Amino acid sequence: MTVKLQLCAFPTGEGMFNLSPFCTKADILLKMAEVDYELVVPEDFKAYSKQKLPVLIDASEVIEDSEMIRAHLEQKHGANFSRHLAKVQRAIGHSLCRMVEERTRYALLHARWATDDGWAQTKAIFFAQAPDEIANAVRERVRETLYLDGFGRHSDAEIKAFVREDLSALSIILGSDDWFFGREPSFVDACVLGLLANFYASPIKTWTADMVAEFATLKTYVERGLARWYPASHALLMAA
Repeated sequence: MTVKLQLCAFPTGEGMFNLSPFCTKADILLKMAEVDYELVVPEDFKAYSKQKLPVLIDASEVIEDSEMIRAHLEQKHGANFSRHLAKVQRAIGHSLCRMVEERTRYALLHARWATDDGWAQTKAIFFAQAPDEIANAVRERVRETLYLDGFGRHSDAEIKAFVREDLSALSIILGSDDWFFGREPSFVDACVLGLLANFYASPIKTWTADMVAEFATLKTYVERGLARWYPASHALLMAA
């Protein structure tokens, strides 16, 4: 009997993308791999060794981190997320993912946790049942992390300039293609869409949505990805 895989992620509505870019990325990878899996919200994600999500449970194996999940799906389940990509395209795609995950995504944390407007929305969604002191303590830890990393030391104008540069690079490389490097999605799209969906179509509305909208190709790209993998999110976006 085949054991269904379990993707442990933060809670989200049915047919909706996850408010964690990395959980959305892992979810898209599983959809692309066409494996049987279910979404699970763990009671305490800090019980896992790396104390973060997503986590993939495959029988007795526990795979932590979205990149480790991608490697596991390729090595154990025969997924090939780059079969149509040339060697140079795979290398460029790898670089894009590192840009998105190691710099651009910090803007999402900053917009949601460091700005007062973003925090008011974030608090209402993630800490609706929590005492203010707990919510505020978590916020301070996130802000401290941003500061220690260096990203949080920049002004709002500097952060927006960084993000606009990153989005411009994504838009130029995407060009007129449906997906990065062609008509078929790859691991690059799982990574990039995980972030851009949160930038543009999240229920937490911040300046990142307006900035994505400046790039027509990226706006259409997000809509295309949501229509393919998250129909409920796509319907809400189109109705807005």
